[in-house]
Amino acid sequence: MRVATLNTAMQALAAIENRQADQARLQSQMSSGLRVQSPGDDPVAAAQAELARSRLSHLAQDQRANQLSGSVLSAADGALGQGVNLLQAVRENLVAAGDAAYADSDRQALGQQLQTLRSQLLAVANTGDGAGGFIFGGQGSTSQPFSGTSNPAYTPAAGQQRIGEDANYATTVDGRAAFMNLPLGNGVFTTASAAGNTGSGFVTPGDVVDPTQITGHGYAISIAGSPGALTYSVTDTTSNTVLSSGTPFTADSPITVAGQRVTISGAPAAGDSFTLAPAGRQSVFKTLDDAIALLKTPDMPRNTFTEKLQGVQASLDRALDGLSLTRSQVGAEMRNVDEAASLNAAQTQGATQRRSDLRDVDIASAITQLQTGQTGMDAALKSYMSIGKTSLFQLLG
Repeated sequence: MRVATLNTAMQALAAIENRQADQARLQSQMSSGLRVQSPGDDPVAAAQAELARSRLSHLAQDQRANQLSGSVLSAADGALGQGVNLLQAVRENLVAAGDAAYADSDRQALGQQLQTLRSQLLAVANTGDGAGGFIFGGQGSTSQPFSGTSNPAYTPAAGQQRIGEDANYATTVDGRAAFMNLPLGNGVFTTASAAGNTGSGFVTPGDVVDPTQITGHGYAISIAGSPGALTYSVTDTTSNTVLSSGTPFTADSPITVAGQRVTISGAPAAGDSFTLAPAGRQSVFKTLDDAIALLKTPDMPRNTFTEKLQGVQASLDRALDGLSLTRSQVGAEMRNVDEAASLNAAQTQGATQRRSDLRDVDIASAITQLQTGQTGMDAALKSYMSIGKTSLFQLLG
């Protein structure tokens, strides 16, 4: 009888080699912490893990953009708050200037204070972002966005710079909207006395009582009659149409024209006229210049001074509204940044866990497999040793 041991020995040796390879693989996984060390280990898991890695890279880049935007917006909020405080200080000075007991020298001193506040506001408008740019730099500027001091011009393109995925994050604020393109008067129309008026009447900035009647036309209120029996007429100067005439005039009584209400105070004279015109736009710096010039002009008739002061105050209120609105918009952007940061953190955690599940080794499971494999290895070696000792002479002997 023939006893073949070679095939048995080769099978046992192959089994030992396979176990050794398994043990080496487990030891490599445990030392690296990775279950998938090459695409060949698990092609599907490797592909999915690479997608997770790419997603983590995008999330990390987006987080950096988020942090940059948050830093700039926080600085912008602080600058806008400072700007609001400066304009409120200007308004307090203008209210004080309306005191009838103030002499020209007192108003000129207030004008000098306004000059200082204006310089401080210009410095706020040119606040840097700490990285070579400017907070109010619109779509980007490497030089101060508000150039010049007497009549600053806004040099960058209006708008915002935005970064991050889908341009989610603002890194500048539109300085043109915040400081330059601001409505005059009450925001809808402006009022003025005609240059040739002879009476002491003056017109208030007015307000809107019915927005649906606003036409965007210019109007003139003309005074006629005799002292004690004055009347007024209203003319649409855009269409050259008389809307009303011969209406009895009473000082300080509201006059409504196409949804716009004004009051003429003081003592106008026959032949005087007062105009209403659609509100134009100008910079807050021009409004402050108008206020400073008004306070520094001596010997101005009281009615003229009062009318111009009220007009400047109304325009200043619109500038305050503009800065406050811009600050609200910055606040909304900051909330967006905070919410996006939270979402980014959650997505990063999810992608990290997904990648870990796909490629990282389960240490506890790997130790168990290693120990089990070692036990099998020991058994295989003992089995091979017993086969190696077997020979025909031993069997016959």
